Amino acid sequence: MPEENPIKNFVDELVRQAEITLPEEELAVYKERLMAQVQERLGLASLNYLDEKGLAEYEKLMEKTPSLEEMRDFFTSHIENYQDKITKTLDEFSREYFASLGR
Repeated sequence: MPEENPIKNFVDELVRQAEITLPEEELAVYKERLMAQVQERLGLASLNYLDEKGLAEYEKLMEKTPSLEEMRDFFTSHIENYQDKITKTLDEFSREYFASLGR
């Protein structure tokens, strides 16, 4: 069973709501780029919530190329109300995305 990918699900839903219609190959590339932007935004937001000790532990974690689940567990254990903060970040991304499309 493949690992659940909430970022992919989020991007799929954004693209569906935006009614983006492109040839299949171009749509795949578009979604990949959008997923990279979402991941970058989430990463930056997550790092902003860490204190110095958390940042030092994050650097150690990154030395071993953690899985998505390990990353999620790390941030959940180091940032209070992490899921709420991530939801807020995704909501902001969504608003900016639709604004960029003129909607």
